[in-house]
Amino acid sequence: MIQAEYLRFMQTLSTDGIPGDVRKIANLVLKHLETLIPLSTAQGHRIKKMVELAQTNWGSICSDIQAIREQATEQTYPITQIKSFSVGPFRGFAKQEDFDLASQFVLIYGPNGTGKSSFCEALEYSLLGNVAEAESKRFRNQHDYLKNAHTNSFTPPILIGLDNQKNDIPISANEALFRFCFVDKNRIDNFSRIAAQTPAKQTELISTLFGLDAFSEFVRNFTDSMDRYIDLEGDKQKELKSKKQVLAGFQQQLETTIPEELQKLDEEENVLAKEFGADCTFSQMIIKLHGTEEKNGLIAQLEEELQKPIGTKSNLTLSGLQILQQFIQANMRDLNTNVQELNSANQQVSFKKLYEAVIQVMESNTEQCPACHTPLAQVTVNPFEHAETELKKLHHLGELQEATRKLNEDISTSLTNLSQIIKTCCSHFSENNLLSEFQITDRKAATTDWWNSLHQQLSDGFTPWKHIEDQVTQLEETDKEIALAAEKRIKKQNELTRLREVAEKIVKLQTRRETVNNSIMKNKETIENFNVENAWLIADAETEKGVVAQNQTIANAYDAFVQKLKNYINGLPGQLVADLSDTVVQLYNAFNRNDAAHEQLAAVRLPLQQNQRLEISFNNDPGTFFDALHILSEGHIRCMGLAILTAKNIKENCPLLIFDDPVNAIDDDHRESIRRTIFEDVYFENKQIILACHGEEFFKDIQNLLSAEKARQSRTVSFLPKIRESHICVDHNCLPRNYVIASRTHFDKNEIRDALDKARKALESLTKDKVWRYVNNHGDGNLSIKLRSSKAPIELRNLTEQLKSKIAKAEFSDQNKAAVLNPIESLLGISGDSREWRYLNKGTHEEADRAEFDHQTVNEIVTALEQLDAALG
Repeated sequence: MIQAEYLRFMQTLSTDGIPGDVRKIANLVLKHLETLIPLSTAQGHRIKKMVELAQTNWGSICSDIQAIREQATEQTYPITQIKSFSVGPFRGFAKQEDFDLASQFVLIYGPNGTGKSSFCEALEYSLLGNVAEAESKRFRNQHDYLKNAHTNSFTPPILIGLDNQKNDIPISANEALFRFCFVDKNRIDNFSRIAAQTPAKQTELISTLFGLDAFSEFVRNFTDSMDRYIDLEGDKQKELKSKKQVLAGFQQQLETTIPEELQKLDEEENVLAKEFGADCTFSQMIIKLHGTEEKNGLIAQLEEELQKPIGTKSNLTLSGLQILQQFIQANMRDLNTNVQELNSANQQVSFKKLYEAVIQVMESNTEQCPACHTPLAQVTVNPFEHAETELKKLHHLGELQEATRKLNEDISTSLTNLSQIIKTCCSHFSENNLLSEFQITDRKAATTDWWNSLHQQLSDGFTPWKHIEDQVTQLEETDKEIALAAEKRIKKQNELTRLREVAEKIVKLQTRRETVNNSIMKNKETIENFNVENAWLIADAETEKGVVAQNQTIANAYDAFVQKLKNYINGLPGQLVADLSDTVVQLYNAFNRNDAAHEQLAAVRLPLQQNQRLEISFNNDPGTFFDALHILSEGHIRCMGLAILTAKNIKENCPLLIFDDPVNAIDDDHRESIRRTIFEDVYFENKQIILACHGEEFFKDIQNLLSAEKARQSRTVSFLPKIRESHICVDHNCLPRNYVIASRTHFDKNEIRDALDKARKALESLTKDKVWRYVNNHGDGNLSIKLRSSKAPIELRNLTEQLKSKIAKAEFSDQNKAAVLNPIESLLGISGDSREWRYLNKGTHEEADRAEFDHQTVNEIVTALEQLDAALG
């Protein structure tokens, strides 16, 4: 199916406007079709394979499209019907089986699994050259699917047909010619299921119905563009181009970037030099900062100067010394005064101590005098109260004692400070310092005597105090010199920091200039050596140009090919259903002849383009169209699918109509109408109909729908369940299911009871169907029938009498009604109690010791039924 449809697509590329490269891609796909079909777009499997095949075979692919047998607008078929069929080994057929199919109607019955599908697939292979089921099951080698599993062998079936002159001719597979001869139940099933799927999926209606699913899937798996998967620039050319872009960057640096950078450096160097000195150049500034071999620069000089120590300050001043002297002298005078007062009040001091002791005892003894132990109640003066009173009087004495203690502490602290001054003087003037004798040590404390000794004249005529004053004065002057030196040191440190910052800027500018100079050298070297260093790459890139040019041609041709292929598949449904609408409406209404008049279709719009819907209108409102998949039941949708397939069969004037088990594809409500449309109506009267089904009732109903003459001319075959052997069991002489024929057959074999049994069933079939319809067509078909109960079936005699009475009326319109009326009357008898009718009942019901049936009477019954059947056609 895929190959056949693809070949038809290729014929659309044979026009002059199609580039040869697109045809080459089409031929490449055809040559490797079996390889490409299983590959999909997943992970780019198919497009990668296409790239590989195109690059490998491009030079050898032909650009001519091979012509196939064209399909004319009106098909010319070499046969009128199939005469015989030999099949096997093939699928379920383990050995050759011969079929006589020389009839307009070939009816095949068999339960599921008995081999009907193998028979239909053999016909499909013989007529089309392929089996769709093999493609749907992804058999890469179709013969693997077709060969018999038990014999592991496959022999192509032999199909013989009759031409217009009734001559035997072998039938060769021609997919284009015979593809619309088949009505596949699976396609109708899939067609009905699409109604429940998304609107986007519903656009595949026609493709599904005509078995284009596999081809559609095949087309969908072609990636739209090849550009991502084929080298359109060339690896060597891209590498060379990249290197040339880098080379151009080097040239651009030499011409623009580097001169700009050098100019910027000159400007920044001049600005820095001017900031350093008004009339100084950049090179002069460097020399001044860093010096020469003979002379240190400013930075080295300052670093050397700052490394020299400036001494430690003593922090002593003459004024501070004098203040300390005055403080000590004042405190000593005050101390002498307080000591004298305390000495004069010596007795009061003793009493104060006594009173304080009494107060301390009061906390532990409040009942008696602490001195004489006399109870307090008996003493003249309370000792505790007296002590408190006297202490208040002696309060000033306590204050004087506290002041004296504080003066001693202050004098001691001041003398200690003075001793530290002497120690500082001795540390700065250590040689022959007379004050060394007055330093405080562990064996010598700073006392009042020590203080007084500082004012004693020494051998040099000066007091130690004088020496202290002189040395402190000298140290004060030295501190001033150290402070001045520290200020100068800070200025030098700041200047050194500034000069170092300038030096750092110089280093950065020098580094940048060095980088620029290196870039100039490197860029010039790279440019000069480019052709030599990349000679191999330049040569490879030049060689690669041909490959890239071919890849670009392949990619462009592939893109155009895929676009044309997808346009073809999108337009294919419209081509298949063009001009079918009127026939589809007729067939659909025939399949639904029992529906109410307002449910019959007025028109149908078949989807001719992508994204169009299947729309219908009804007889009661022909101008309003509805989405068929939205409002029709599944059974009616199946009828629509069957109508489209059979309408296509009619339009193409196909000599054959082959059904593979329509019972599975048609619901019970529509089977009678579809049987009548196929076997009674004129639509298919000139076609050979081959129908295989698994429903015995359907098989029986078809044979009874046909007249006995037509049923006798038809070929009936039964496929039987396998018992022991692996070969399909076929009954070529199965008993007829047509009751009239069966009745005559039993009679001819002298099986009288069975003949009567089939005769009664034949009468039931004729009256309830053909006779009643005959009456309805030519007269009043409304009958008044009495039933034994609400659930009782219609009694056959009552029905037959009612129909007879309608036909016997003078106003009955059929001029040839006697041909129908006479057989009925002979069966019923004039008196209503005919021997024939008793025979029909007795032949049906079991009864022991019954008298034998009259042979002539039974013959008359069978003959009457044959006449009635022949009269009704």
